[in-house]
Amino acid sequence: MLIGTNLTYANSYNKRIIMETIRLYGPLSRVDIARKTQLTAQTVTNITKNLMKAGLIVEDSRQSSGPGAPSILLKLNDKAGYSVGIDFDKDHLTAVLIDFNGRICRKKSLDLDYPSPDDAVEMMSSTVFEMIGRHGIDRDLVWGVGVGLPGPLAINEQGDVTRVVNPEAFPGWVNVPIAAMLEQKLQMPLLIENNASAAAIGEHWYGDGKHLKSFFYIYFGAGLGGGIVIDGQLYSGHTSNAGELGYFPMSAFAEPALELDHDHLGEFFNIPRLQKKLQKSGHIASSIKDLKLLHSQNIPELTDWLDDGSKSLVPLILGIEYMLDPEAIFFGGRLPETMLLELVDKIKQLRPVHRITRKTKRPQYHIASAGIDAAALGVASLPLYASFAPQHKLLMRQKVYTGQIRVASSAKGEFM
Repeated sequence: MLIGTNLTYANSYNKRIIMETIRLYGPLSRVDIARKTQLTAQTVTNITKNLMKAGLIVEDSRQSSGPGAPSILLKLNDKAGYSVGIDFDKDHLTAVLIDFNGRICRKKSLDLDYPSPDDAVEMMSSTVFEMIGRHGIDRDLVWGVGVGLPGPLAINEQGDVTRVVNPEAFPGWVNVPIAAMLEQKLQMPLLIENNASAAAIGEHWYGDGKHLKSFFYIYFGAGLGGGIVIDGQLYSGHTSNAGELGYFPMSAFAEPALELDHDHLGEFFNIPRLQKKLQKSGHIASSIKDLKLLHSQNIPELTDWLDDGSKSLVPLILGIEYMLDPEAIFFGGRLPETMLLELVDKIKQLRPVHRITRKTKRPQYHIASAGIDAAALGVASLPLYASFAPQHKLLMRQKVYTGQIRVASSAKGEFM
């Protein structure tokens, strides 16, 4: 079905375009905003006046570019709002509090060991309240809480996350209504996302993917995940689980150096499993810092693991290149950067054997710039992304990425 739009939706989209332009390139004058967005000077003036009235943007300085009065430069108001992001998995919880510009104001990390749903919800909610309290901000200034969970996730017809559907990886988490449990505790706007997709959003908003139209994000954690950005938008797929790389068969690519319960890539790229193997060999490997130290020592177990991992990823990465044709592929998550660099280097060495020579343009390979905090930073940006990202669906009067966001003030409501 083809759906038209109207001035109300076009105006909302233009507001988001201007906010996004200021975020990416600011501080900017109104003339520069009009030039970059190709909107009329009057439209830019009207929208920026409303944004300033709502406290979302502020004057930064004046810039002289020739005869006449100097131009007033506009930027986002750092203190217009805050959001909290929690990256949760069976072995860790990482939380960040960010301001309106995406700067990390507070951070907290906890090592976990397969917590129960009740324990996890208690830790998440207490962490949120602790970070807000320690930073001394009013709860009305918190635009929302984003939570990243390992996929796949079950999504209902309204687009809300209803439960975690990975009971084998999470004993005791069968059909857990995690969204409802968290909402009851927090009583705040809530968004839940696959942590790999969240990391892709974080890279798109705050990292080296900021000025790229399309890229794929390969996420290493308690498994293997992926996030897809196409035309500047997160692509979620039919069930909101696009990018689930972990279910590709492992044995088709390489003989694994680990004993796996299932023949899946996600089982191989399971950091807790790798750490247990290293511990059985007599190594201290209870944290990411430990992995980094062991890697610097060139121990055979990690060398074999990286060799097998690179062999298994090459066909998958070439498939991503041919099917999606992205500008770049990012490698990130919870592996130490030194291990990611070696893994990418091995992939580059193996790639020419499998790639067709007729493909002349190839995506760039990058180490994700947000590091091990990528997923936490990504989910922290979800409330802001839902409110301000210029999503094309808005023009089509379709449901945009808003999840369970609720309005906490009239200023917010005007621009949601």
